[in-house]
Amino acid sequence: MSDKKVINTDTKNVELIEKINSLEDRLARSLADYSNLEKRIESQRQLFITLATTSILSQMVEVLDNFYLAQNHLKDQGLQMAIDKFNSVLKTEGLEEINPSDLEFDPQTMECIGTVEGKENFVVEVKKLGYKLNGHVIRPSQVLVGQNPPN
Repeated sequence: MSDKKVINTDTKNVELIEKINSLEDRLARSLADYSNLEKRIESQRQLFITLATTSILSQMVEVLDNFYLAQNHLKDQGLQMAIDKFNSVLKTEGLEEINPSDLEFDPQTMECIGTVEGKENFVVEVKKLGYKLNGHVIRPSQVLVGQNPPN
């Protein structure tokens, strides 16, 4: 009878060990799933913040364009101070100008809105500055590109 008791105890121990291993495996998988969920939520949060920032800064760039137009017309020192401060705030948010004056045309950062006589494939005139946000172009510079005159 004692043999039977030992066998039952051993069988129960094996079953308990298998159950513990199964639960540990489920726990490890659950923790990994939770960790992946946290990473995915953080990634989505960062994407949302970037999209919201890009949208707002894109609209602010349009306002800045109007300030530049007004400054070109008025030549007012107070307005220039406001423009400089506005630019400073935009830069702290990660916005940087794309000013391609006298550079070779780059379709990644520039939009050619016309050609004029000048050095072949180089920017002759910048009509509107472009902008990058954290290294990504949110608006390409609008430029006139040089084209050699026909012979």
